[in-house]
Amino acid sequence: MTTGNPGADDEGLDLAATEQPVDKPLVAEKPFNPELWHERVRTSVAIVIIGAVIAESLALTIAFVVGAIAASALSAATAAIITPMVGIAGTVLGFYFGTHRRDGT
Repeated sequence: MTTGNPGADDEGLDLAATEQPVDKPLVAEKPFNPELWHERVRTSVAIVIIGAVIAESLALTIAFVVGAIAASALSAATAAIITPMVGIAGTVLGFYFGTHRRDGT
């Protein structure tokens, strides 16, 4: 039974008692690592560019199969749509793997 006395033997909450040293943080945080963010951004850009090349290739193929693009116009459409994206993808992937090799990883 609690008596209301601060010195009594009750098991109430003692706000003055500290179990941890004051200088110890309550939550352990990892230090910020900018290299981790750089790697995530490089990987995301590479995935998005490769996905765009795949999506455009599929769209062009589906348009040809459905009949929206004639066989005579397929070469021009491929040159206008796919070729620039493959060039961009090659540049992005070259940069991505080039930074890996330069960093030694």
